[in-house]
Amino acid sequence: MAVSAAVLAGLLPVSTAFAAGSTTTTVAQAQQQLDAVSVQADKAVEAYDEASGALATVTANATAAKAAAAQEQSVVDAAKVGLQALAVARYEGSSASPALAVLLSNDPTTFLRQSEVLQQVSHYQTASLTDVINANRVMTALQASADQAVAAQQSALAKVTATKAAVEKVLNQQTALLNAAQAKAAHDAAIAASAAETAAIERQRTTAVSRSVARPALLSVAKQTTHPKAPTAAPVAAKAPAAVAQAASGKVAKLLAFAYAQLNKPYRFGGAGSRVYDCSGLVMRAAAAAGISLAHSAAAQQRSGHRVPLSQLQPGDLVFWGSPAYHVGIYVGGGKILDAPHTGTVVQIQSLWGRPSSATRL
Repeated sequence: MAVSAAVLAGLLPVSTAFAAGSTTTTVAQAQQQLDAVSVQADKAVEAYDEASGALATVTANATAAKAAAAQEQSVVDAAKVGLQALAVARYEGSSASPALAVLLSNDPTTFLRQSEVLQQVSHYQTASLTDVINANRVMTALQASADQAVAAQQSALAKVTATKAAVEKVLNQQTALLNAAQAKAAHDAAIAASAAETAAIERQRTTAVSRSVARPALLSVAKQTTHPKAPTAAPVAAKAPAAVAQAASGKVAKLLAFAYAQLNKPYRFGGAGSRVYDCSGLVMRAAAAAGISLAHSAAAQQRSGHRVPLSQLQPGDLVFWGSPAYHVGIYVGGGKILDAPHTGTVVQIQSLWGRPSSATRL
């Protein structure tokens, strides 16, 4: 998870003071900084998603290892019981010297058979002892390996979680800065508009025609101002998001239908529905609705399906930024994608931006 250090190193300092110049320039600068921090946020959340998935995998492996260790423990316990029984048998069989045992035995032939049994007992005792040692070794190795894997992944997850929190803090600060810049720009614009209106009224007052001016001139002006104008074209209404594009595949249609249904739902780090999403969480759930299994990671999703040229995109294709990817969106046609951009936004349709690194078709 070396990405943590890289993300932290790439964070932009958050400025709390507005740069000199027009408010329009200030807003543009704040937006540019926010966009840059958003990229770092995407990288942080994708590293977090990958670490979370890896922890789930090693935890499952650890559970399986512990189950195997429990089986080995049963072998150890059984071997111990066998050793105890063999030790007792050997002790009882060798409590007297061979010569004395022959003298005391009513049946020397029986004693000789017992001696053969003792030899076999000794052989099995050695074999059982080997079983105990081997089983213990296997059990110890399994437990140690599982525990180390879980501990290592928990440590990695803790690091990317801390990075994610740091990036989110900077992102929130930068968003607040942009909001403040926009509010200041709106305030300045309102003041400018008020000043312009006051100046216009003053110009009208100072340039008003005296009452002594002949009425015909005034009537002429009135006729000019009330002359009917040619009708102007009505403003074109913004088009609503296009309906789900006609897809060649039933799966793609289901994927797009699910994605469209999530529009306007808030972005959240690590979100995977049903009320909040991050970029790869949205894609994962949309693919699942189409019966396609994807990991909750843009980098992992980048390795799914098969690559298609960016010049040949079709609705339902996945578009990625970065290699390994730190952001993913669903192409919906017309040069637009449907995605969950970053903190402070919602699932939305927007134009392709920047330089996508690749695209895949599921």
